Amino acid sequence: METNTYHHKIKNCDSLDGLFRLWKDKMPQDIMISNQSGEKSLRIDHRNNGFIKDGIVDNKQWGAGNNKKILFVLKEAYGENTDWDMTEWLRDKQPTLPIWKRIAKWTYGLQNTDKNMICPYVRELPDEQRRKALEQIAVINLKKSDGRSASNYSEITAYARADCRELMREFELIDPDIIVCGSTFHTLITEVFGMQPVRRSELCDNYFYRLEAAGKRRLFIDYYHPANHWDDLVNYYGIVNIYQQALIADLKNNLQIL
Repeated sequence: METNTYHHKIKNCDSLDGLFRLWKDKMPQDIMISNQSGEKSLRIDHRNNGFIKDGIVDNKQWGAGNNKKILFVLKEAYGENTDWDMTEWLRDKQPTLPIWKRIAKWTYGLQNTDKNMICPYVRELPDEQRRKALEQIAVINLKKSDGRSASNYSEITAYARADCRELMREFELIDPDIIVCGSTFHTLITEVFGMQPVRRSELCDNYFYRLEAAGKRRLFIDYYHPANHWDDLVNYYGIVNIYQQALIADLKNNLQIL
């Protein structure tokens, strides 16, 4: 068996920076996708279409103290077909774009909710709390290149399928306890983890799942994308209530409580 192949290097990569260096230089691939007009070929080219790194925002805050290790799995990021680092941008710019203000609120709520109490909604997090919340998370975009503001699900699926080994290794290196899927749950578990599609009614009615992924059981929350247009308060209480119900279910089933 060759020990110097690309996939062997990915499997044995021991850092996110090393993984992204390999990933960006990956040979382009042509993947067939379906749309309303039929089938077409999609060129996946990280070398020339702008590669966007993501991952753990701040290693010092990731899982530090009582911080829960919360990973947000999103569809794609975008910007001028140039390479950039989302985690560096989140640390340095502390963005106030609506999607990141919402993710900060969700993170604050999840970090401060337990089986007995839901953390109350705050219309505007103070700047320092918003900064701290964003520093405590990790982010994976399924589509690392050629991102757009309006996502095409066929393309997201194609990228996840083409980059499944890389996405799996990124997930393993991040090693989250709680995974919040922003309209990405089905694609993540089928294309990256190779699981059978999950029918919600077969497992639960609460949008949370305990699944074996990358060597251990983890909590997955199947939720809306944070850029959705539903009311902010409803969004907030929806996700923290789902999380609390997962904790209550853990208690009933004698599982570890996050």
